[in-house]
Amino acid sequence: MKNFCISILVAGLILGCSGKDASNAFIDDRAGILTDDETRRISTYYEKLFQKLDIHLKVTVLKEGTSDIDQVAIDLFDEYNLGENTRGANGVLMVIDPHGGQVRMEVGYDLEGIFTDIFIGRIERDQMVPFFRTGKVGPGIEATVELIVAKAFGVIDDAGYISDEEKPVLDNWSGGAGAKTDVKIGSEGIRKESLENAEMFGSRPTPQLTLEVYMAILENHIKDPHLEVYTPETRKFFEKWLVTDGQQDNELRDLIKCKDDGKLYEEGNLAVIRFSVNNRQCAPYFFRKGENGWMLDFASLSRMVGFNHLNQWHFRSQEHEFMFAFSDLTFDKNGFPHQ
Repeated sequence: MKNFCISILVAGLILGCSGKDASNAFIDDRAGILTDDETRRISTYYEKLFQKLDIHLKVTVLKEGTSDIDQVAIDLFDEYNLGENTRGANGVLMVIDPHGGQVRMEVGYDLEGIFTDIFIGRIERDQMVPFFRTGKVGPGIEATVELIVAKAFGVIDDAGYISDEEKPVLDNWSGGAGAKTDVKIGSEGIRKESLENAEMFGSRPTPQLTLEVYMAILENHIKDPHLEVYTPETRKFFEKWLVTDGQQDNELRDLIKCKDDGKLYEEGNLAVIRFSVNNRQCAPYFFRKGENGWMLDFASLSRMVGFNHLNQWHFRSQEHEFMFAFSDLTFDKNGFPHQ
């Protein structure tokens, strides 16, 4: 993700161009568990979310364990006045207790209808816990926001905002909504279970059929990295890459929406299925043809394609062998495609 620096003054909250200012606004890492790169990246991500969707997320990592993380979350929410600087009570607080092995998300009044207790509990369980158990706190925080954005995007924009004149005066910006989940950070490594019926998920005669196999993998939450539907390089890539049920559900939902708009481009043993640039959340898929059929090449895709805070895809580099499928498009300086 590219560095993003902009000054904005909203009701007395200044998000300056210094990394320190942005970090203070979005991250309170009292335990020092996040790296400098993770802090910068998460802060930049959250700042964009604040600007685009008017949602102020903040992460607090506690230095000492607590027996009542629910009350701690409520107190911190009020201490930060989280949501006060949005056009509604649009604050979300993520409290991480690494010593007590628990996480809690607290939600502001105006977001309770969107981020319900059931939804928050699900992303804690399906997204945060798998990352945190493997000690990947920073990536887990980033991955959690993917689902928050997916839930909020297109909902808040259409719902409208309370005007400044009608904005209520609240003593407590949090309505007590949210959920708590127990998790022991770094308690286990990445586990990838092998399938007994792995032959069902092999390469296929066409890229379209291979993509159908991949949709079945997503639907059934299959994590086996050694399936022959993937290129050999992709199998090695997935051995070290953590994938959660929440991420698979998110990708399947987007792929179902995009699938009918897909077009196939082939050149030799390479192929791309790409979608309309009018919806940049529909990322392309890369394929390579082997002796037994077409395989998905996520290893190359991960090097060439990046995503912004709204999950819109762009090329990190245009110097690669799959560019034949994009010759009719132009790309701006940030690598985003245009018709």
